[in-house]
Amino acid sequence: MKPGQSKKYVIITILCLSMLSVYAQKVDSLYYFSGQVVSKQGNYPVALAHVINVTQRWGVVADTLGYFNIWVKPDDTLNLSAIGFNYNEYNISGFLKDTLVKIKLEGRYYEIPEVAISYLGTYKQFEQKVLDLELPDLGLNPEFEKMFKHVERAQMFEIPTITGPISLFYVMFSKDAKDKKKYIELSEEGKVKDKIRERFNEHIIRNLTGLSGEKAQKFMKYCDFKDEYILSIDDYRLYSEIMSKYELYKKREEDSLKTE
Repeated sequence: MKPGQSKKYVIITILCLSMLSVYAQKVDSLYYFSGQVVSKQGNYPVALAHVINVTQRWGVVADTLGYFNIWVKPDDTLNLSAIGFNYNEYNISGFLKDTLVKIKLEGRYYEIPEVAISYLGTYKQFEQKVLDLELPDLGLNPEFEKMFKHVERAQMFEIPTITGPISLFYVMFSKDAKDKKKYIELSEEGKVKDKIRERFNEHIIRNLTGLSGEKAQKFMKYCDFKDEYILSIDDYRLYSEIMSKYELYKKREEDSLKTE
């Protein structure tokens, strides 16, 4: 074989190997895409949204905070939908590894046609029929009876009605009346504290962030949520706020380690 022909064959072989390498890379370009489905109005998480890779014909369901992970390739199309929202299509442009992408859904409004009820007659006639109903006496629900067994008798105490100087004197100076009033106030305060602990506790922090023990307690102290705030918002907004605080908390911890 002549030297020129040998060199020509080497070049052709290198080109073939390069083309095979590019093709193999394209075939094996699947990667794990991470995203969160949020509402376009209010930017709050959309729970249990359906995420379908139309190109690859597979799909997943987002969690209660809207987070999801799905295998994709560049140029794939995701179809996202949820109850109460218009569906949306998201095109995968290039490789987005190690990046959380927020995809927004627009709220959907349902029109309910007007319904006229005529078989009941006029409103007055309907009202009279309701008043004339004779309901059977079925007694107390057994489940309620079980609940009443656990009600503390002391909570049933009432402060005497002020009807005269003697009653007023009793309410103002009687130790028994003061003790009962204080007990009722503490009982109400205890219910509020129980409700707060039910919505914001170490178990929830561990599920959302992975922190536990002293680390979870330290993070909860960092959040510094007021009691009124915890009771005034819904679960989704509360969990979203916890995750936002957690991102700031992680950054602060990382910065403190760098300075040390």
